Amino acid sequence: MQAKAATSEAGRSVAMTPAQRAVLESSEWFAALDPAFQQAIVVSSRVMTLPAGGAVFHRGDPCDGIYCVLSGAVCFSGSAPSGRGSIAALVEAPQWFGEIGLFDGGQRTHDALADLASTVLHLPLRHLTKILADDPGRWRQLGLLLVRKLRIALTLLEDMALEPPRVRLARCLINLLEGYGQRKAAPSYSLRVSQERLGMMLSLSRQTVNELLRHLERDEVIQCRRGGVRILDLGQLAEVAHGGAAGNERQRPMGR
Repeated sequence: MQAKAATSEAGRSVAMTPAQRAVLESSEWFAALDPAFQQAIVVSSRVMTLPAGGAVFHRGDPCDGIYCVLSGAVCFSGSAPSGRGSIAALVEAPQWFGEIGLFDGGQRTHDALADLASTVLHLPLRHLTKILADDPGRWRQLGLLLVRKLRIALTLLEDMALEPPRVRLARCLINLLEGYGQRKAAPSYSLRVSQERLGMMLSLSRQTVNELLRHLERDEVIQCRRGGVRILDLGQLAEVAHGGAAGNERQRPMGR
């Protein structure tokens, strides 16, 4: 029942436009597939439009295939019985998601909600199953998609235990900028993510995130904007992400 309710929130499915096909082809994972696999995905998928807050699927839903963000953003969230919420990831074009259930037949692990009006490409499970049956070697490509995310998840778990908030924030901004390694095209260096969202992703208070961002802005690494962040110096941000200090901070005398 949940899955049907979620689907009803999406607009009618339509075929891809040339512009949307260009977004799809900017996916590093999709671009690496053999042409026959790419074509099978394109002809078997449909574009879905979602309003802000619309559900792609809910935690506990059965797997119904895989998705790719073509525009907008999808937020993966969960909540505790106490009502406290968390955000596991915020994905934008051209990131793929939804493949976990293909491997274990399990249910959806998080709520996937449009963070703003969005379009997603949906490859239904019945079509994907046939595509994989036609060439079982294609499972390896889906495995690579899953393993890349597993590597990132393990790194994030280690970061939570070992790294200070400043480093974790810098790494989070880089992950968002790079589409968690799925974006082939050059990034725009502008991130549409609120301080509240960053706090929920990093298990930090909004006040802490604000203070950390202001420090990075003071060092001319980023620029804070309403509802987002612009990266001014990716090299300096990468240095912070590796535990170093930004240039202006290194020059500041101790004790100040």
